[in-house]
Amino acid sequence: MKVEEGTVVSVFADGSAEVKVGRHSDCIACGACEGAKDIVVTAVNKVNAKEGQHVKFEFHDTNIVVGAFICFVMPLLLAAAGAIIGYFVSGSFGTDAVRSEVVGAIVAFCIGLGGVKYFDRSLSKSEKSKPKVIEIIEG
Repeated sequence: MKVEEGTVVSVFADGSAEVKVGRHSDCIACGACEGAKDIVVTAVNKVNAKEGQHVKFEFHDTNIVVGAFICFVMPLLLAAAGAIIGYFVSGSFGTDAVRSEVVGAIVAFCIGLGGVKYFDRSLSKSEKSKPKVIEIIEG
């Protein structure tokens, strides 16, 4: 578990809140949202924090590792597998090996991107994977 601090920007009726967090070393190393000074995180708000309050929230480090693997590594592994499958398919059908490898890699990469989209949607619906506001510091 990792604990961060931020300021509540808005509160929703479903029991969640948007928390504005400053970028830290983990975020700078990622670079996914380059140029942004602050990041807004949607967190479960069990402590009923209000807009403008400074809060602590926690999230699982494993979610970051799994998410990074799914988003960055899985499509590349699938592309490599698609290229290998394309090579073997070219031998069976007598087509050009390089073209079959490229087509196989592109098709498998697109399937991987679809998997990333599915993973993102399923993760965003799961309350266990969302950050949770655990304490109101001030405000």
